[in-house]
Amino acid sequence: MARVPYVSRDELDGAGQVIYDRIREDRGAAEVGLQFRALLHSPQAAGYLTSLGATLRFQSAMSDDLKELAIILVAREWDSGIEWTGHAVAAANAGVSAEAIEGIRTWQAPGCLEGKQAAIARFVQQMIREKDVSDENFQAVHQFLGDRGVVDLTMTVAYYSALALAQISLRPEMGDGRVSTL
Repeated sequence: MARVPYVSRDELDGAGQVIYDRIREDRGAAEVGLQFRALLHSPQAAGYLTSLGATLRFQSAMSDDLKELAIILVAREWDSGIEWTGHAVAAANAGVSAEAIEGIRTWQAPGCLEGKQAAIARFVQQMIREKDVSDENFQAVHQFLGDRGVVDLTMTVAYYSALALAQISLRPEMGDGRVSTL
């Protein structure tokens, strides 16, 4: 059970309902997910956060495979079953191999990855574990992502880390009978 009650649309004022509807529409969902409904106790902040997420997911300069790879790397680092369960499927659909996904799940990355994927894994892991990114790792990623791509990668790590930290504090459920695959 979540540590705060989930907010329904009709509990929000008009401005909050607009934010609720935008979150739902951005994700093409009939209902806002439970983790976002927990965040809707602070509607404006939740709105800004979820707008950032929608921008990064649907307008990223990174290719879908590298973006989803980064997301599951962040999910693994933070043990986020909510993000892992949805995005491992999205990563596979974007072309990330089953072997790479399983390697990340079982803590084998970056060793189980090659090329661009290994560089992304080193970047994500350094950012989260060491609170730093070496010049060498930054340049390796910047070489193939460019300025906008490396900023999108950085913001993707920040956004999904924020969600994971909110999950740690608020403990929302997965919802819809889903079970973590992490």
